[in-house]
Amino acid sequence: MVTMKDIAAEAGVSRGTVDRVLNNRGRVAPDKEKRIREIAEKLGYRPNPAGKGLAARKKQLKIGFIYVKNAAAPFHMAVYRAAQEYAVELEQYGVEVLFFPVTRAIENNEEWIRMFETLIPARPQIDGWAVLGLAADSLVTWLKMRGEGTVPVVTYNLDSSCEWKLAYVGCDYRQAGRLACGVASLMTDAQGKVCILSMDPGNIQSSAERIEGFEDEMKDRYPDMEIVDKIFFGMEGYYESVKGDLMKKLEEYSGIDVIYLVNPGDYSICEYISRTEMPHRVKIITNDLITGEQWEMVRNEKIAVTICQEPEKQGRKPLEILFDYLALGREPDTAWYKTELSINIAQNL
Repeated sequence: MVTMKDIAAEAGVSRGTVDRVLNNRGRVAPDKEKRIREIAEKLGYRPNPAGKGLAARKKQLKIGFIYVKNAAAPFHMAVYRAAQEYAVELEQYGVEVLFFPVTRAIENNEEWIRMFETLIPARPQIDGWAVLGLAADSLVTWLKMRGEGTVPVVTYNLDSSCEWKLAYVGCDYRQAGRLACGVASLMTDAQGKVCILSMDPGNIQSSAERIEGFEDEMKDRYPDMEIVDKIFFGMEGYYESVKGDLMKKLEEYSGIDVIYLVNPGDYSICEYISRTEMPHRVKIITNDLITGEQWEMVRNEKIAVTICQEPEKQGRKPLEILFDYLALGREPDTAWYKTELSINIAQNL
């Protein structure tokens, strides 16, 4: 268990200074406060449960968590599992987390509202919401339609500018794309040919920003690299339909060095690519190391590199932010809690 003494030792300050920062008991220089909070976050510090429990039990808090439940979205299931685990921890403080699963991410506001009508009871008395960013504006609209008062909202995975938002927990997708481009440059001595594949039709925010980041990085640093094509193969039944298109591209551009598989869902496409005979081996970069199938593909180098974004933090942190705000009156330290981008290859699994 991490203590204030541990944080003080690493920060090079007194335990009293750490106490003032973490319990909001006095003024500390902004740069010192920022460093102490960063160290506390890095070490996984959790405040004394006795004080937190007393404050929370008096309020009998209920927090709603909206998530995607779909076998084709394993990343979101990892987020949900982490949220479930943290919800068990919150039970000791008298906090109930109510989970509301949706089958898929929806672009249409009216469709979200219809889904909320059937998904959420008439009066669940929710004190705060953790919600996929794509649904946040629609959730606030629906709550207003029901005559609900203002409640705090924390978005995760995708951001939103929704009116009641406290904070966002999630990835910098443009930076993830830039990182993928940097990896591709190392693989090809900054002169490679790249084909970009994505399961979405080209309008999902996370995919679009990753691709934009990749293109921006290539333009800024690697002018001798080339994106030979971008293939968007749709959400449903994509595997068979994309094989023909992909095969044509691999034949047309026989010198393809890297495939950046931005948002695949089903990673069996990587198996197909690895079995395809080509003049030289194409390296695959993917995102989000979630399934056992992926792990094996990375270990066997059918996937060369996977860039990850901490789904566990996206499940836990929104609940932690809401709990601290509702039970302790503690405002979030920042508007954006960025998840760490990490590079995974066969040798570090």
